[in-house]
Amino acid sequence: MLSISVGPLSLPLDRLLLLLSFAIAIFVGNIVGRKNNQSADGKIATLFIVSMLVARLVFVIQYWPEYRGDWVAIIDIRDAGFNVWAGAITALVLTIVACFRYKKLRKSLLAGLGAGAFFWILTTTTLWVIKDTSQKLPTVVVNQLNGEAVPLNNIESGKPRVINLWATWCPPCRREMPVLQQAQQNNPNVGFVFVNQGEHEAVIEQYLSKESLLLENVVADSKAVLGQLAGSRALPTTLFIAADGRIVDAHLGELSSAKLKSKLNRLMKGREGTNEEKR
Repeated sequence: MLSISVGPLSLPLDRLLLLLSFAIAIFVGNIVGRKNNQSADGKIATLFIVSMLVARLVFVIQYWPEYRGDWVAIIDIRDAGFNVWAGAITALVLTIVACFRYKKLRKSLLAGLGAGAFFWILTTTTLWVIKDTSQKLPTVVVNQLNGEAVPLNNIESGKPRVINLWATWCPPCRREMPVLQQAQQNNPNVGFVFVNQGEHEAVIEQYLSKESLLLENVVADSKAVLGQLAGSRALPTTLFIAADGRIVDAHLGELSSAKLKSKLNRLMKGREGTNEEKR
């Protein structure tokens, strides 16, 4: 499952769990702090915000060539571009400093942060354990733009793939298309497949022509079966597939060039590890 749908709203599961962990940390810190009138709400919120800012800053530095000259993209955190390790280390250091500087808040601070961290670790670990790590790309028959039916698994098979689920009516889908087009041109060793969800081939062709998009491997999933099988009804959704057909990563929402590059780096590192094992 990549997302949770509440009516027309779809929330990425990983970001939802992070927000719930933050809420639990605030709640527990407040409850414990009431006993001695020393609530750590403010400190927990500050710690969370600063850690997220550092995580974002480190990610931007890592992928500076992609962000250079586009200051709007730097502050647009919708791409979920964060360095997890930088954020975690910052949170740990700030917690230690706060415990020494605000001794009266130590109990409520540690209780809140501990509860939030426990919830996040428990839920993410549980999801990882119950997830089928051998999950393969679903068997779906799609139509090429000439109307010919073809199994999705046969398109660019045998090498790492990026499979983008999109629609012409979806604004973030349209915004990320130039990024994906450039990535397809720059990464010939990766197969990019664009699976339109629920629209007719003629509509797709008209849109591509109007926007002057030169994309290879554009196909139509007229009944939007792939999104349902992949566990995400929201668009855009992008699946990252290993050469053996396993789904190794996914992203819900618009991809920035930096976020896509980070995902591709991870995908290719996995490929290198597999090749080394074979040797």
